[in-house]
Amino acid sequence: MKAKLKLVLTMAIFFLFLVSCTKTKISEKVEWRGEIEYENGVKVVKNPAEPVYGEMLLDLEEDLAVGREDDDNYMFYRVRKIDVDDQGNIYVLEGGNCRLQKFDPDGQYLQTIGKKGQGPGEFERPSKLSLGEENNIYISEYRKIHIFNGKGKFINSILLSDFITDFSIASDKSIFGIASIRSDVESKQCFVKLDHKGKMIKNIAQFDYPAKLVQRKGTDGTTMAFGLSHQYNQDLYFSRAVADKHIYAYSSKYSLFQVNLEGDLELIIKKEEPAHSISQKEKNKIYESYSRLEERWPKGVVKEAIQFPSHRPYFNRILTDDRGRIYVRRVRSVIDESEEVEFDIFSKEGHYLYKTNLPFTPSVIKNGYFYEHYSSEETGEVKIKRYKAKNWEKITDGI
Repeated sequence: MKAKLKLVLTMAIFFLFLVSCTKTKISEKVEWRGEIEYENGVKVVKNPAEPVYGEMLLDLEEDLAVGREDDDNYMFYRVRKIDVDDQGNIYVLEGGNCRLQKFDPDGQYLQTIGKKGQGPGEFERPSKLSLGEENNIYISEYRKIHIFNGKGKFINSILLSDFITDFSIASDKSIFGIASIRSDVESKQCFVKLDHKGKMIKNIAQFDYPAKLVQRKGTDGTTMAFGLSHQYNQDLYFSRAVADKHIYAYSSKYSLFQVNLEGDLELIIKKEEPAHSISQKEKNKIYESYSRLEERWPKGVVKEAIQFPSHRPYFNRILTDDRGRIYVRRVRSVIDESEEVEFDIFSKEGHYLYKTNLPFTPSVIKNGYFYEHYSSEETGEVKIKRYKAKNWEKITDGI
């Protein structure tokens, strides 16, 4: 009996020892091992390669699908942008149908805003959407932004001083976005701030475009100047964050830059990350995707147009949720056949919290829901899907 009791006590002590060790390891694991510095008064958060909380599995459950073929109000054609307002209403901007469709949180059709045409409140090629203060709706095309009120009534259009490829409306109705600024000498991608009339206030940051080809003559006698974009092009991205902040980044470096409402830089987020060189196998894969163009152009021209940077871009998308967290979509190798999408997740203070894999790239992340623009490869049917993150409240906001 004493021997048995001794064995039980020994096992209990051993169990407590394991628990103690485990707690110590967990405590060590959640300790952030980065550094904070200041450069010219700007806070710089330098993150290690591994996240504080390691890998995270988001438990997503589909709870809504909008779209069907038997009703024109639910039939989507060339969806350009999705957004969601504070009441959960869903907005779907269609380039093909030249309209904005509004649905309630249950997926019921509410109204159509705009139509194809050249008159007031009409579109020829709508491209981007932003929901602003006072429930106003902003839709861009070319160098113009159309403004509608919360009821879908057209207010007016503003002409932009520069061509904007993506944009967001701040609380003071100023416009933040990515502008393409070209001249005879050079072409730049710029993150800019415009006033409410569309005039440039501040060129916050600028980056070079990938080099383009000079004019070439095709086999059919036509002449054209062109360059070909591909998955490894380095590019400029941005996202509106909470509290009138905006985050921009150029994918050649793993650095995110946050500016305030005035457009002043106030935070830089960095992550330790090795550069991945581009193998010949990867280049051949991209060449192959453009092989059809070689029929029209002299030998070697297509390959010349596909120019590669010194290394793969680190990311190709930035999103933020309504709690300020930042989601950075990683770039996978083109020969990686995995269908999952890898994201790094940062706190609004800039700490690298998690890495995770998702089955799709969300268009919007809000109030614990992930929204996706889904197109069936088999039928071509387009749906807007919403997924509930069942473990949303368990995801921490910071360290």
